[in-house]
Amino acid sequence: MAGFILLLIGIIIIIKQTIEDFPGWVVSWPMILVVVGIFVGIRHGFRGPGWIILIGVGCIFLADKVMPGANLKRYALPVGIIVLGLFLIFAKSSQKARLYRDMGADCGGNDRGIGVSGAQDGVVGDENDILESVSIFGSSKKVVFAKNFKGGEVVNILGGSEINCSQADIQGVAKLEVVQVFGGTKIIVPASWTVSSNATSIFGGFEDKRAQVAHPDPGKVLVIDGTTIFGGIEIKSF
Repeated sequence: MAGFILLLIGIIIIIKQTIEDFPGWVVSWPMILVVVGIFVGIRHGFRGPGWIILIGVGCIFLADKVMPGANLKRYALPVGIIVLGLFLIFAKSSQKARLYRDMGADCGGNDRGIGVSGAQDGVVGDENDILESVSIFGSSKKVVFAKNFKGGEVVNILGGSEINCSQADIQGVAKLEVVQVFGGTKIIVPASWTVSSNATSIFGGFEDKRAQVAHPDPGKVLVIDGTTIFGGIEIKSF
């Protein structure tokens, strides 16, 4: 998909150089945001707010180029806040149910933590518990003691999260979905765990700072998925 997008952009630039009156907005940076948003949405089954934010911002700035004088940029901030609010209202319950269904965990006993304009510590201790952490304009710290950790979800919007799994255990594969915009996530795990990342990073990155283990345990795998826009995911161990 990424190769196809680059191929399409190259073809459009050639056409623009060939046709004199070709619309300039087709190869503008707002259009790139829209294309990247579509790519992120397809890659993650149009889950999470990342692709909506990219397409929304791109369309707002694109409208000023397609319709000069519209001056829709002044609506970018309030529209973004409305979209974020709708996401938090309607998407969280469905995502939580999907996580429980996918991981085969019981929906009871979940201790979730939400940090808004501040910091909040939480403990996840039940055997089949699933982590849920949301940070908006703030920070959240979670300590996981579960001995059959299944994973969960971390959402950061202009905030950060620290997930301490150093005293937790995995039986097989756990999936942690991280969605963040202008945020960062630090995940502390045992050095023997196998950590792999399927996350999409846009102006962000994924970094495993643990000391390399000669023989990581193949029976304890943590998979990082999701979307990071202007942020980073950092893996550490004590």
